[in-house]
Amino acid sequence: MNGINDWIIKNVGWLFSCIAVFTVLVGVVAAFSKFGDVRIGGKDAKPEISTFSWFTIALTTTMAAGVLFWGPAEPIAHFGSPATELTGILPQTKEAVKFSMETMFLHWTFIPYAIYTVPAVVFAFMYYNARKPFSISSEMAPILGSFSDNEKVSKIIDAMTLFCIGAGMAGSLGQGILNMSGGIANILKINSTASLWLIVAVIITIVFVATAISGIKKGIKICADINVYGYVAFLSFLLLFGGTAFVFNLGTEAFGGFLSNFFEKALSTGASSNSQWPQWWTTFYWASWMAWAPTSGAFMGRIAYGRTIKQTLGLYIGVCSLVSATWMILVGGNSLFAQITGKVDLLNVYNNVAVEAVPYKLLESMPLSKLTIPLFLILIFLSVVTACNSNMIAMAGISTSGITPESPEAPGYLKIVWGIVVISLAYIMISLVGINGVKIIANFGGMFAGIIMLGTTLSLGVLIFNHKKFDKTCQQE
Repeated sequence: MNGINDWIIKNVGWLFSCIAVFTVLVGVVAAFSKFGDVRIGGKDAKPEISTFSWFTIALTTTMAAGVLFWGPAEPIAHFGSPATELTGILPQTKEAVKFSMETMFLHWTFIPYAIYTVPAVVFAFMYYNARKPFSISSEMAPILGSFSDNEKVSKIIDAMTLFCIGAGMAGSLGQGILNMSGGIANILKINSTASLWLIVAVIITIVFVATAISGIKKGIKICADINVYGYVAFLSFLLLFGGTAFVFNLGTEAFGGFLSNFFEKALSTGASSNSQWPQWWTTFYWASWMAWAPTSGAFMGRIAYGRTIKQTLGLYIGVCSLVSATWMILVGGNSLFAQITGKVDLLNVYNNVAVEAVPYKLLESMPLSKLTIPLFLILIFLSVVTACNSNMIAMAGISTSGITPESPEAPGYLKIVWGIVVISLAYIMISLVGINGVKIIANFGGMFAGIIMLGTTLSLGVLIFNHKKFDKTCQQE
């Protein structure tokens, strides 16, 4: 696995970056094209869930445990190691503070949501409007042509996708297990060990399989709604008790730097300075998002029924990205504020204790820690459950036949099988390799997902210029 990972980041990293930027550009064009006015399901289609629930499910199934795990910890990592050989910025300087926040915007806003949204839009249109089957091959149907209806081709693409999302989910679940274990260890004053990770993994499996079996309108909707209320409560706490003036001033400055250097940062590979930093951070994120994207796209496309393409792109890339940016300003900004003001040495915690201990040490340094630490732990749990059971539904649907808009649920046993497989892989990787195991497995899945992602993005380009060719709802009218 290590050998394959080294080969991937050395030889394929540049392609991840190019595809990531390409998805943003195509997504923006789609929003302002005539295709943007098309309604998913036909002009008379009505949404099946409320706008609020659509937003909460979309947000929590994409933010997942990642922003909770990396939101407090990643800025500290960049503050201590700001890719000096690449940027010329020295560690623990004022320039490193700005670099840290700019990097959070790069990794957690428009690009990842574009990577998720492009497959969602293509799948939704091809599934509901073009009447294509519940298969990832439908996301590539516009460029595959008649090959998309070939059963062997569909099975190959679906099998590849299941492999990718299995790896991507394992990476995300690994983060969630580590983060929850760090919280439990903090509360109970014990060490975060592999035994504790196993207990947490079993509990997560039981809950997210149960909610996945219950369906979108029950368990997942309830988890998502509660999760967003929890996010609001947590961010409100940071607004009241954090370094609010500092973090918003820093966020504004860093957002300007991120936008003005968007293409340079997004396409950085480190080749000119012989730096491995982009591969172990930026490339890891692009690979991770792409590993999730095909099946997340299928799920997010499914819940967009009754909305227009423009509304879907606006909510997923626009609103969700801005919420994520706000999260990073308040959470990541307060980590940096605590570090540079000397409230707590989070850099020492990151380097010498554990990555998963960073958010809890931050909260310990703030008021009401006995209340906020359990709340943060609950948020992690709900985020992991919501993100994973949405993909479990999609994976189970891909693994069977007969899924239609009228009969959308796959057999429960398939959700159970995939839940056990993915959680087992996650536990194996973190127990044997630690946090780098999360990055290795994400890169591994992303390598294959990048092929699907490129095909899906090209398919969206085809639909922008010739969607009527595929739209059977228009032909019926």
